[in-house]
Amino acid sequence: MLMTNSMQAAGIAPQTRGINFAKAATHHVEWRDRLKDHITGVAKGVWPASEATQYDRCELGRWLREDGRTQFGHLPVFRRLELAHAEFHYFAGAILAKAKLKEVVQAEEILKNEFAQATRRVLVAINEISELPRPEHQNIKLA
Repeated sequence: MLMTNSMQAAGIAPQTRGINFAKAATHHVEWRDRLKDHITGVAKGVWPASEATQYDRCELGRWLREDGRTQFGHLPVFRRLELAHAEFHYFAGAILAKAKLKEVVQAEEILKNEFAQATRRVLVAINEISELPRPEHQNIKLA
């Protein structure tokens, strides 16, 4: 669940944090099919590995670099999301590089293993952050 019942009842939508977590999660899940299409050669057009590895260019990456860092940068879950998101993009780039070299078996292995694990870590961390109270609603004292 990307939004708790208490958040819904209070009228606090994920967008109030500067990002729509559900949309960001869905977008990252959809990468699997896009990558698979590039591995199998079904995809039309070129998707450079160097573009896929740029983890701060997607909506979630920009949020992590800006609003997310401001709101949650002090929390361990934020760091877990940052690392998982960077790994997600790293492995996406590795898959595309293997696909370009026609190393289909290796690309599929990365997709099935490392990429799938990174995706799960991203989704878990997104879920955890989406359920946190907004920082201005907490009585947090930073040392």
